[in-house]
Order: sequence, then structure tokens, then C-alpha cells
Amino acid sequence: MPAGFNTGQIEYIKAIANVNGHKTYKDVAYNRNATASAVTHLNQQTADNMVRYGVWCLGKKPVLRDSSGNIGVTTLPLHELDAFNIPKSANSDGVVDETQREGDEGFLESTHLNMRLLLPHLDGTSTFTQDHTEFRMIVFRARDRQHHLETHLKDTNNFMFNLFRGNRNHGIGFSGHQEKEDVAGNLSYISRSNPADSGLFNVQGQDAMTVPINKESWIVMRDHRFYLGKEYGGKNIYEDSFHWDWKDPIATSSPDVTETDNEKNYTWYIALISNNNSLTVQDSPLVSVRFTGTTHMTSG
Repeated sequence: MPAGFNTGQIEYIKAIANVNGHKTYKDVAYNRNATASAVTHLNQQTADNMVRYGVWCLGKKPVLRDSSGNIGVTTLPLHELDAFNIPKSANSDGVVDETQREGDEGFLESTHLNMRLLLPHLDGTSTFTQDHTEFRMIVFRARDRQHHLETHLKDTNNFMFNLFRGNRNHGIGFSGHQEKEDVAGNLSYISRSNPADSGLFNVQGQDAMTVPINKESWIVMRDHRFYLGKEYGGKNIYEDSFHWDWKDPIATSSPDVTETDNEKNYTWYIALISNNNSLTVQDSPLVSVRFTGTTHMTSG
């Protein structure tokens, strides 16, 4: 909704537009029914094999820029959270299911997610051997609109190259770094995988736990660390929740309600990074990650 409208004004606009009649509750789920046994969703690792990480995004994977300057990256190491696929009802009798919306127009109200992270041992099929596993969770988005359609795209920043800020003021990430602007104002990504470059031109090992976020390119909702393992009383479960109050008018015939002209950036990322802080042993915790939640929309 445009800046300056309070809650009462938004409700009045919705009433005038007659979009309060039907409420839609879109189920959002990832790995809902997985068992606690050997499931590894932190399926990416740094070049030095010392850190594992996984990244989830709200909605479909966006198209971004790669190290060759091409737009259209679809092979990013991302798990999609299906939060915005809310199709229109096709029922001729006027009865609309609560998982669908009525017509093209409506209001995207909110998305709520619950996350449960488990180091498995409670199911009795595996032994809890990790003495100490440190996690860092970062919830972030680009400053301008990212999208899976190039026609809706305004921001091509690739977090694999510039999520963090390096010691020489470069944007850096797990895959390399972002060069500083040349005299023409152009930026480029450089792939760098040498562990010796960590903190300078990429992110490896323990640097992943402390390297600062590049806030020139990214907006951060949350950035914090937590610990699981035998050293912490056998604690093996971490739970958290996330909430987005969108309050946005939507007008689209597409099932994906982000394919609208309000220019809002709905592509939020949730990154989980793990490290056992060993200088010699590869970190490979078996981690089960589950998301469940709801996207709420009104229409009709």
C-alpha cells in the first residue's frame, strides 16, 4: 500500500473496493512430513569444506546476474517456499474454496512461517555425535524488486557474490566477490574459491559466522547465531517464526499473485549456515529443516 495510509484507511479502501468478501488461506510447507533421520538440507558447502549452508526464498527463484554478467540465473542453491501461488476460482456456481481467490483483484494481507530445525537423534536410529554445532541465520532481501520474471525485475544483486562486506570493502559471498565500480559505474562479479581469500574475496570457514552483512545492497530482518550439541545439554532443536505484513493491493490473472504492478519486493531469503569450528575436520551435521505457515489474502 502507498506510504501514509494507516490501518483504518486501508480497511476503508478495501471496503469501497469490495474485496473483503472472501478470505484465502494459502498453505505454505517445506519438508512437512520428513522423519528425523539422516536429512541434510544444508546441502551447499564452502570451497574449504568447513561450512555447510542452505538458503530458502519466499516464492519462486528470482532471475539474477551471474559472474559473466548474464541475467537469468536459475541455478542458484535455493529451496523455494511456495507462498504466493493462489489461483483464481473457476467454479461457475460462485462457490470459492478457501485455498483460492475470487477474481483478479484483492489484497495480499500477510505471510507467516514457522521453522523447526532438528539435529536428529530422538528417533533412535542415529547417534547424536556432534559436540558443538554453531549456526548463523540471516533473513534478508535486496533493496529493490527481485522476481522470477525479468519483466518485473529491478534488482539483479546475487547474494552468492555480495551478501557480505569484505575486509577491503568489497562485496563478498560464498562464490566470490563484487568488483568496485569502474569509471563508467559498472559492477562485475568475480568467482573466487581459494580458501586463502576468505574475508577478502570470498567467505570460507569460521569467517562465515562473523563477516558483516553488505547493507548497501541488502536489507536485513534478522541476523543471529545459536548453538546446538552435546556441549549445550544435548539441545538438538531450534524453533523460530517469521511474519510479513504485506497489506498490498493485488491485480493479476496469474496464479502467482506477485505478478502484479505494485513493484513490491516479495523475494525474502532465509539463510542457515552451520560450522563446528574445527580447523581440520569437515563439518557435516545431519540437519532436518521444516517450514510450515500461511499466506492470507482477501478478495471478492
